[in-house]
Amino acid sequence: MSEISGRRFYYLVALAIIGIVLVSALALTRPLTISSSNSSSKTIQVTGTGTLSATPDQAVMYLAVETQGSTATAATTANAATMTKVISALIAVGISNESIQTTAYTLNPLYSSPTNQSVAPSIVGYDAVNSIQVTLSNLESVGQVLDQAISAGANQVQGITFTLSNTAQAALQKQALQIAMQDAYNQAKATAAALGVTIVGPVSVSPSYVFQPVSYNRYSALAASTTPVQPGTLQVTVTVQVTYQFS
Repeated sequence: MSEISGRRFYYLVALAIIGIVLVSALALTRPLTISSSNSSSKTIQVTGTGTLSATPDQAVMYLAVETQGSTATAATTANAATMTKVISALIAVGISNESIQTTAYTLNPLYSSPTNQSVAPSIVGYDAVNSIQVTLSNLESVGQVLDQAISAGANQVQGITFTLSNTAQAALQKQALQIAMQDAYNQAKATAAALGVTIVGPVSVSPSYVFQPVSYNRYSALAASTTPVQPGTLQVTVTVQVTYQFS
């Protein structure tokens, strides 16, 4: 090896050593970081359920008057007269105006059904339907109110729904939520004990509510006097998905 080549070799070696020293020094002074995935993995996710039963405190009755006439005016006039009698009968048994609400009104033509297919159907009359809903807080009067409405001219009973008032439903949901949260905590605590860790506290809560009113549909308009109606019981179910942090 010539003297010049030898000097170049030692020069490159020296540069390599200096580079290694600098890289090592930077590595020693860089701060240590912990991935957020490590901390977020220290959680337990459970689902708690709370269910309560209650007696309905409200009934919603769906009634309608259907009339027909040779003209639209005849059908609607007859309908208005009959519905006026129905509403008056409801008020007479103690139902307030605020508890009676119109839900739908339809007026449709009635067509002939010619036996000869070459003859086009023609309008032979009109059909008017006026639907209302009646909200009752006295469940013992449901049968009486139903009978009075039918006697006054209501010829469609589209259904009765037994439900909870907003106040009663909110109170029951609150109680069911407390039960669901306790259930979730008990599950998380048992899981933590099995793992040998300690629950720190909840970091997220996602509640959901299930409430199904009881409905009876399509009562006969030929109901007997004082129709017996049983409201039954209702259930409110609250489900919570809770994520607990542990240490």
